[in-house]
Amino acid sequence: FGYNNESNDLSSSGNLVFNRLITDLPGASNTGEAYASFLVGAANSASLSKTDVITSRAAYWAAYVQDDYRITDRLTLNLGLRWDVETPRAVDNNKLNAFDRNAINPVSGTQGVVTFAGQPDVPNTSFDANYKNFGPRVGFAYKAPFARDLVIRGGGGFFYGPNLSNSVTTGASLGFADNASFVTSQGDTAYALLLANGYPAYTRPSIDAPGFGAVRLGQKPTTAVTFFDRKRPSPTSYQFNFDLQKELPGSVLVETGYIGNLSHHLAANDLSLNQVPANRFGPDDTQPLRPFPQFSNVTLLNPTVGNSSYHGVFFKTERRFSNGLSFLAHYTFSKFIDDVASGDEFGDPGSYMDQYNRRLDKGLSGTDVPHHLLFTGLYEVRQFKTNRALHLVAGGWQLGIYMNVQSGANFTVFDSANTTNGFPAGTLRPNLVGDPWLSSGSTLQRLFNTAAFAHPPNFQFGNSPRSVLRGPGSNVVDFSVAKVFRVTERVKTEFRGSFFNVGNFANFDIPGHTLGNSDFGIISSAKPARTVQMALRFIL
Repeated sequence: FGYNNESNDLSSSGNLVFNRLITDLPGASNTGEAYASFLVGAANSASLSKTDVITSRAAYWAAYVQDDYRITDRLTLNLGLRWDVETPRAVDNNKLNAFDRNAINPVSGTQGVVTFAGQPDVPNTSFDANYKNFGPRVGFAYKAPFARDLVIRGGGGFFYGPNLSNSVTTGASLGFADNASFVTSQGDTAYALLLANGYPAYTRPSIDAPGFGAVRLGQKPTTAVTFFDRKRPSPTSYQFNFDLQKELPGSVLVETGYIGNLSHHLAANDLSLNQVPANRFGPDDTQPLRPFPQFSNVTLLNPTVGNSSYHGVFFKTERRFSNGLSFLAHYTFSKFIDDVASGDEFGDPGSYMDQYNRRLDKGLSGTDVPHHLLFTGLYEVRQFKTNRALHLVAGGWQLGIYMNVQSGANFTVFDSANTTNGFPAGTLRPNLVGDPWLSSGSTLQRLFNTAAFAHPPNFQFGNSPRSVLRGPGSNVVDFSVAKVFRVTERVKTEFRGSFFNVGNFANFDIPGHTLGNSDFGIISSAKPARTVQMALRFIL
């Protein structure tokens, strides 16, 4: 049950229970017979959360210089330099927390102190600005003398991605929010609060208190810390390419080339830093073994710790529209490796099992598609000007086709059980004890060898790698047909039919890939089947 307590302007939620309060009126029998009763709304658990209104601002600046140099009739150089500056988002009224990992906490006597903007040496910005993002660019185009209409192109450059200017810094608003939880230990017979009375009195902890949010060693922690790392290098990408292009008779252009991209300091998902080292996992209370035992968790927001590499070759054939026909065919063979996961990835590779050993996160990216074929075509049936009836039936139609064939998404097998007792940084993976691929007999109920995975022993990480398997491929063919009919000199009508997945191919999603879940190894969903749309439009 959820409701808004308007008097306190708090966002709240809880589990609603109705307790029947029985009042014995005068004259009631000794058996306690109820002469009157009424219902009162109560909650056996409730929580409140309200973050202060935090205004902030950021800016992005860039400058560039570029010029083309015609060295000879056959060779042209393109040179440029770009400068990118992203000023860190700054908050008003110093409503921003930070974290000093090395300072000794006065409450627990261990390292780790929550700090706040406005205190000595604590700025009111999320991170330090980087004014050294200079990105040189170079490219060339060369018309070969040994082959007619053959052009050789290549180039490369440094590129810098956005940091956090699009993020609101309320992610580091510890100390500037009201957070409380009210729970009863007897949910069936008692309640934490009456809805009519609202929440019990709550006082926000003062940010001036020594060792804000920390508890003494041995006590149960009550505060989770989130913060931005001040030393954040900008995401950097080194991109380069080389291709050959030749024009053939019939307005046909063929091209082949190579594309490369090496990236570093990629912004990643939030990373937990309060994990117990793997060599100290054990059955006892491991809270004191955490780097910051005075807190329940310490999380670095969007750390720039990611790396990736992409290499691909492509083959392309294009026919410009001529004599009623145009088409484009493009095939790419590539490999994409990274050690970070993003929210828009094609597959589900996961990352961050052990924050002390990020090498375990390196594997095929969720957007790795080794084989990708794309074809589009348009054909316009010629007009039969000498035969009006034939033209009305068969002339002037436009036929279009779109085909997309690609490899399936890779995915990581996760483990539903967490027996490390070490507060790991992310989702765990099982042990790989056999060949995960089935040599034959793959079905929707068992796409891969589920027996190849096993729960690791207690207090250990599993050894199954990231992106260990790949799902079924995808085949999509769409078809369209359209024609414009002239009703009068001024009025026309257009008919259009669209056939999506015209071949009705079964394009299955990745299977359940969490060991211990009931759908492990089972494909239970697919992309849409054939869809047909018809439209008639009048044009005045």
